[in-house]
Amino acid sequence: MVNTYLIVSAIIAIIAVALGAAYTTGALDPVVEKIGVMFFKAKAKAEEKAMEAKGKQEGEDFLASQLKGNQQANDVKEGLGSIGGLKKF
Repeated sequence: MVNTYLIVSAIIAIIAVALGAAYTTGALDPVVEKIGVMFFKAKAKAEEKAMEAKGKQEGEDFLASQLKGNQQANDVKEGLGSIGGLKKF
């Protein structure tokens, strides 16, 4: 049982070091950017659902491009603003 914990701990440590090195060298930048875009798109979808719950309709009362989540996702894609820092390359 102790050997199992030791082996699992060593594997987790090796994975953590590998991910840290990949992040430091910038190899994970495209992944971080994609995760950021997915996060902000999900945020926009939640904003859209909240607007629809209030009885507003997309296209009449609001535009999808005006939702804050979609604007932030575009900022990440273009590397603009403070959120655009997710795109480092």
